[in-house]
Amino acid sequence: MKPIHWRRTKIGKYLRHLPRAKHIRGTWLHRRLGERLFAPELWHPTRQRFASGMAVGAFFALLPLPVQMLAAAFMAYITRVNIPAAIAGTWISNPLTFAFCVYAQYRVGCLLTGREPLGFRSQDALAMLTHAPMPFFVGIVPTALLLAIIVYPLTLLIWDLSATGIQKTQMKKSSSTDILR
Repeated sequence: MKPIHWRRTKIGKYLRHLPRAKHIRGTWLHRRLGERLFAPELWHPTRQRFASGMAVGAFFALLPLPVQMLAAAFMAYITRVNIPAAIAGTWISNPLTFAFCVYAQYRVGCLLTGREPLGFRSQDALAMLTHAPMPFFVGIVPTALLLAIIVYPLTLLIWDLSATGIQKTQMKKSSSTDILR
């Protein structure tokens, strides 16, 4: 599939708002990082680089950083994976999933430190973190790694399924035009 076609799909309606090379050319970022920033493999989605970018983004999604998207984009630049996918991968952590992510990190941290977890109610989340911050901090990196390990093959599977669906749709269109001839 050509790079322009993915922007016309249903998910492309949202993904087209991600930064592209033409938006960054000539900015301070371009002057700082150089022409390597515009390498096609960093911007055009291919199966492996897109999945790797999503895994990088998923890892940074669970880190309690105020600049998750920037950190994920910089790591994607360093590791030469798809930058827009890395930025989109950070959206796993959002206001709807934040409480679940914090609780999962706390539980994994309790498991690794051998502490007994406190009861969890949504009102007590902040109190839980103030009384027992160590399990939360211990659980951050393992849960981020686990999520990245899960997201990579899942993204490959979704890529393959969507590619098969697109091929079937194209085959139906071509067979219907053959019938009309």
